[in-house]
Amino acid sequence: MMDEMGKKAPRERRGIQGLQVCLDQLEERAPQGGRGAWDLQAHQAPKENLGPKEEWVPQACPAPQAPQVSKEREVPLVSPESLEVLGRQLSNGHGDGLMFPCAYHHHPPGPGGAIGPQGPSGAMGPPGLKGDRGDPGEKGAKGETSVLEVDTLRQRMRNLEGEVQRLQNIVTQYRKAVLFPDGQAVGEKIFKTAGAVKSYSDAEQLCREAKGQLASPRSSAENEAVTQLVRAKNKHAYLSMNDISKEGKFTYPTGGSLDYSNWAPGEPNNRAKDEGPENCLEIYSDGNWNDIECREERLVICEF
Repeated sequence: MMDEMGKKAPRERRGIQGLQVCLDQLEERAPQGGRGAWDLQAHQAPKENLGPKEEWVPQACPAPQAPQVSKEREVPLVSPESLEVLGRQLSNGHGDGLMFPCAYHHHPPGPGGAIGPQGPSGAMGPPGLKGDRGDPGEKGAKGETSVLEVDTLRQRMRNLEGEVQRLQNIVTQYRKAVLFPDGQAVGEKIFKTAGAVKSYSDAEQLCREAKGQLASPRSSAENEAVTQLVRAKNKHAYLSMNDISKEGKFTYPTGGSLDYSNWAPGEPNNRAKDEGPENCLEIYSDGNWNDIECREERLVICEF
């Protein structure tokens, strides 16, 4: 009986060792991310040829193909029923040569995790295309004008008109004071003399310093106003025009051609008594013009 028990114990130990190795290998070879759980069933497999001192170990069951059923988590598992069958076989001395093929049990997924924090905002995209112009809105109703506002505006207009009239009266009085006794006005022009007698260049300088220029009549009315000052002083006066730049072509100080002229008969003739050039212009008491030498001294009449 001792011999029988001695023989049986190693077989049981080898069977238990084989079970442990198979379970370890089942867990190692369980497919990662597959579906289902391992279930052991008793299965006989032939022993390999062993040497005299080698100990037989059961072969690990092959990894089965996992069916594509649902997204469930896999957990290696040995069912209690399979362990009970295995235990009975080990106690009866049938532990040698056991193999444990695999089956699948499917488990529902666990509860979902908490929502993670919101990620950073992405880069701003390019601007979209400009939209079509919308239809114009309806014209609004005409507003009501306040009677008080109209009256206020009218009063302001009357005040402004009164101020303008007052300023005009002041200007008129000023013009009279300036023109008396040696001034004449034509339109916006004022011709004024101080009674001085000078050469052409000195006469020009005198009027320039007074912020004006030598008289430059551009119409018969202006020519008549200058003539009245000449008569009042009983002296011929210089006009601003000359032909210094080009002989025979009289121009204004600005370089422009004459708009008006009133030459005496036979003038300009460019013939002085001493045969010098006559590049300047004088006005007689009858209003006629004559060319003279610029060094001559004549009455100074300025234009403003």
